[in-house]
Amino acid sequence: MNGIERLETEVLELNDYNVSKIFEYLKTREDLYEKFDNEEKTINQMYEFICNRAELQKRGRVAMIDDKVVYLWAIMYFMRSNKDLNIIKKESKIIENKRDPEKDKEATQPISQQIKKDSAQISLFQEVG
Repeated sequence: MNGIERLETEVLELNDYNVSKIFEYLKTREDLYEKFDNEEKTINQMYEFICNRAELQKRGRVAMIDDKVVYLWAIMYFMRSNKDLNIIKKESKIIENKRDPEKDKEATQPISQQIKKDSAQISLFQEVG
């Protein structure tokens, strides 16, 4: 089973509309197909990564994140290694280590500044539309 099939199976098992919508977008990105073959990457972990990023954006009890930003976070998850993203696996629960002040600072910056830092990132206006 190739990477895209493995991830698609995970999406079906999760049975979550949000995850399905994100993955449907990712499947349109042929440049990510090779990244999908990375066994350390999972759909559940991707969604946890996105939720952790959104958590840093919330004001009070609410976070409103544009779909395009969520898609960019999903792309970022697949483009970078788990080590670069500071993701650790602990007792079958995925957590993002939030103790790195640089990563926290980056997560709270506007998405346009995050894109400029990572040459592998795409511009909001390049691909997402």
